[in-house]
Amino acid sequence: MMFYGWWLVGVAFLVLMVSNGSIMYSYSVVAVPLGEAFNASRMTMMLGMTGMTLAGGLISPFLGGLIDRGSLRGMMLLGALGLALGYVLLSVTTASWQVPLVYAGLMVLGINLLGPLTTSTLLARWFSRRRGIALGVAAVGTSVGGFVFPPLVQWLIDSYEWRNALRILGVGTLLVTLPAVWLVANRPADRGLHPDGDAPPSGPAFVPPPLSTSALLRDRNFWLVAMAMGLLFGVYSALLANLVPFALGVGAPAERAAFLVSVIALAGIVGKLSFGAIADRLDLRAALAASMVLVLSGVSCYLVSETYAGLVIGSASLGLAAGGMLPVWGSLLAVLFGAANYGRVMGLMNPVIMPLTLIGPPLAGLIYDTSGSYGAAFVGFIGALLLGLVLLPFIRLPREA
Repeated sequence: MMFYGWWLVGVAFLVLMVSNGSIMYSYSVVAVPLGEAFNASRMTMMLGMTGMTLAGGLISPFLGGLIDRGSLRGMMLLGALGLALGYVLLSVTTASWQVPLVYAGLMVLGINLLGPLTTSTLLARWFSRRRGIALGVAAVGTSVGGFVFPPLVQWLIDSYEWRNALRILGVGTLLVTLPAVWLVANRPADRGLHPDGDAPPSGPAFVPPPLSTSALLRDRNFWLVAMAMGLLFGVYSALLANLVPFALGVGAPAERAAFLVSVIALAGIVGKLSFGAIADRLDLRAALAASMVLVLSGVSCYLVSETYAGLVIGSASLGLAAGGMLPVWGSLLAVLFGAANYGRVMGLMNPVIMPLTLIGPPLAGLIYDTSGSYGAAFVGFIGALLLGLVLLPFIRLPREA
């Protein structure tokens, strides 16, 4: 009989596909009709992402504590409801200022409680020896969602008008996620099992004790990882949120501009499986460095390319990089801090990461509004990635890791 943990990998795959595909990957597709309907600037169009990021950074320490102490299934059900209701309310907005409120109040539940905060915590409990590949396979869901949802959302908008399209999207996400979330079991012990499906240990098993918040915040590794991931996520989220407007601005039609997001997602499938496999075998700092270098290559392609083919190459590089973000970050947190502290440490790390991811999307939009080009923003992103690479060698891994 297949180890039940692999069923939970499937659950994590599905909810990551729906939440990231419909929110993160489709944001730039949704932002276009919203901007046209409310006559909003590029910077204003990006404030929904900013509001969601800000709210997520503020509530994630609280959510992380609840996740470590309470029911993962209950938290994920709350996320599914928040996502669905968010799109329904977004469909009835009448002014641009309402959009950030919807994202900050409801979409934030979907992206956090159907995202890595819950799914990575779940899989870190159910897997140890094969944690990297489990996280990598589950993370492929974000790429599949990114490949499927942007063209799907664009088709819904073209076929049914954007307000009806968002209502259909909200109801559809709820119908898909609820049955999957119902399968969640918090820990292997809840089903009389052990991580990886292994036999019970011959002696007393060591379980890392919960660490206090002050102890986590005194740990140098906490700050180094948070800063490195903040720079990486900040650049990536800014690129993703501005990609469709950027491509439209250099002459790509709407369908081909949306397809670039799907290219990122498709390449991410290869990246996540590859990074997930090596996360159980190699130095996680080197894997994270490889992800940063790939993002740097993608930004460089956007900066210098004058053809659509160059944009496709840049998007493919960005997608491969995205493959390393979730499985490597998840494995690194588990190795450095232990599964017992996983939800809390990720929740505490989010407010540190938040300022960098918060300013990226609207800053890139503002640079475009004032200069008519994304060039200066891309140069700044390259500098941020180089700083992130400098931080990685200072992270200290346990000798056993």
